[in-house]
Amino acid sequence: MCRIFGLLDPHLGHDALHRLGEQTAGLLRHGGPDGHAHRVFDGGLIGGTRLAISDPAHGWQPFTRDGLTVFYNGEIYNAPALRRQLAAEGVQFSTDCDGEVIAPLFARHGTGAAALLDGMFAIAVHEQRTGRLTLIRDQAGIKPLYLFADGGRFGFASELAALLRLRGTAVQVDPDALDRYLRFKAPFGAVPAPGALGDPTMVEGVHALPPGHALQVTPGGAPRVTRVAEVAATRHTDPVADLGRLLPEAVAGMLPTDVPYCSVLSGGLDSSVVTTLAARAAGPVQTFTVVPRKKSAYDELAYAQLVAETTGSPLEQVPVGGGDIPALLPAVVASLGQPNSDPIIVSTYRLFRAVREAGYPVALTGDASDELFGGYDRFRALARSGDATGYRDALAGVPAAWQRSLYTDGALARLETAARPDDGPWARSHACPPTAADAATDFELRHRLPVYHLQRVDHLSAAHAVEARVPFCRNGVTALGRSLTLAQKLGPDDTVKITLARAAARHGWAPDAVLNRPKQPFTFRLADHLLDEQGLALDWARQVLTDPAARRGWFAPDRVEKLLAEFEERRTEPLAHTVWALLVLELWLGQIDGGVR
Repeated sequence: MCRIFGLLDPHLGHDALHRLGEQTAGLLRHGGPDGHAHRVFDGGLIGGTRLAISDPAHGWQPFTRDGLTVFYNGEIYNAPALRRQLAAEGVQFSTDCDGEVIAPLFARHGTGAAALLDGMFAIAVHEQRTGRLTLIRDQAGIKPLYLFADGGRFGFASELAALLRLRGTAVQVDPDALDRYLRFKAPFGAVPAPGALGDPTMVEGVHALPPGHALQVTPGGAPRVTRVAEVAATRHTDPVADLGRLLPEAVAGMLPTDVPYCSVLSGGLDSSVVTTLAARAAGPVQTFTVVPRKKSAYDELAYAQLVAETTGSPLEQVPVGGGDIPALLPAVVASLGQPNSDPIIVSTYRLFRAVREAGYPVALTGDASDELFGGYDRFRALARSGDATGYRDALAGVPAAWQRSLYTDGALARLETAARPDDGPWARSHACPPTAADAATDFELRHRLPVYHLQRVDHLSAAHAVEARVPFCRNGVTALGRSLTLAQKLGPDDTVKITLARAAARHGWAPDAVLNRPKQPFTFRLADHLLDEQGLALDWARQVLTDPAARRGWFAPDRVEKLLAEFEERRTEPLAHTVWALLVLELWLGQIDGGVR
């Protein structure tokens, strides 16, 4: 993992650009603590920070070849095969780093090189002859790229805070994105405006390059965004058998050889499978699991211990409780870039901190399996009823009854004028994809998975200089998952992910107790967290949310106080999630650089 950034600004000289490069690298050093570099050219800057994983001694960026300068963030898992092909064509390499294949591939294929890469990546390429800058983002959307273009200036960065430093202008919240945050727990799901740089974000004028897309811009020219890579469905006559071959190869092919690695183990099917396959490929692997400080029905420790014992892997327990929230949540929100109200954010942050403290710069995770193989109850409900509205409501962070009632009249007026159309299955015809369930899968993979899920994992792992690797996002596994019919995802007896479960059972990828247990989210009951230790977190949340400076004109003070009182009285999960969503948002509003209007 590294972090990258860049700026085109015809008004800045070389000295100013060098200073800006140093300042921006400082904001991204947590994700790349092992070194940083930047290159300045007329009217422009490109740079990055490095977490040294592949060929730590020699794989320093930028990579330069044939007038190209390359910085990138991520890992190219099929680099060995690409290196062999390029070497056969006469290309000579000076390091064993995976990223060294990017420049010769780009020289031969341009943005088409993206379709040849199997990995997670955000790539920046500067062409010396033309001055053109090209950005490319991986097909799954694991590695984010934030963008702005304004008044002849253009900038990009791996994290929002760094981009805002490059942009240097006051920050204004995007009203539609804020509303989407309340509706979906993160700001996603809008149809981008024609000609936009990419997907809108919480900050007006800032966009995210969509997964599988490239952006090209020359000094003084307008950026052009095109789709350059997509993992299409590949039909399988026996998907269980094919997954039995593909997934072990995927995991084995992403185990680093130059640095130690570990596995995040929740005790659920996905992380159990990844841990087992890693252990089979290279021997027992250190594992980490989150445990509640107080006894909870959500405690999965027994299952995690069973998997660790079965694979001969040591297990480190990472305790998290409600009392940790006041100390951790501000740092968590600052690391996220954009607000995300999944309660898992605190335990994820704490877990990756423990991973790095134990000396592991790489961690395998089981993320993205639910989206690909059908792990959510909302898929089943949608398949049964065809009610896309119910599917939409199942995504909500704040219950529909509360969403609009919290806003001030002025905020509602702003929302009316700023609202973008939805890109969800409830908002469009299902002629293509043919069913609401197919449309929901497309929506999850295009919008929800990158922003709500993978971005969270990327940012919270990078906060502690850990590279999170996601086997279920390997190209071959994704292509198989996209090909599955609903009947190959959901069983008749309320079982989910049946193709993955059958492959795991056939090949012994998880103990029977894990295979046969009900699905459980990797989180705790939020109401218990807020009320833990005599309501320590709730008292703190009340202080934050009732501060006179809070809400910034978005939410009516009397309605927020009513919400807090109702939660104290009823102590339900929907009300707890509403309090949590407002708390995360208020912390984000207070932290964002340059002030918020």
